[in-house]
Amino acid sequence: MGELVKAYEAGASIRALARDYKASHTAIQRRLKGRVVMRPVGGRTGGNLIPQQVRDKIAAAYAEDVQMADIMAEFDVCDETVRRLADEAGIPRRPVGGQQRLDPAQIAALSSQGWPPEAIAVLLSASPSRVRAILRELREEPTGMAEADANAPGE
Repeated sequence: MGELVKAYEAGASIRALARDYKASHTAIQRRLKGRVVMRPVGGRTGGNLIPQQVRDKIAAAYAEDVQMADIMAEFDVCDETVRRLADEAGIPRRPVGGQQRLDPAQIAALSSQGWPPEAIAVLLSASPSRVRAILRELREEPTGMAEADANAPGE
């Protein structure tokens, strides 16, 4: 218990202590409560805990579509922090839920080779309904383009 108290008083965060002691942050907080003066929720007082240079790197990683889990692991932050920093940097929010980015050209190529949507979905780790939706969109696109070309003046 003495090591835990010393580490916290030296500035270690509850989250870091939980990771080091392989315990939940709630368990660490309960062990410390009454033994030390607890810091305000959110860390040390006096400003941001994350240096601006790191904040910029987190926002850039989010903008480059790095997976949320990878950003969280690399910078030891939670998803809410990543989104907040992206918001502060003016980066538009990504869809929640890890929406897969499927390549319509790849789906079209597989479909033209005779692959059914269900097989394409298994191959690309997607849902069959999403693959069918992309195939429908692809079938509609050329029709719309042909109409636009027919209406083009003077060619």
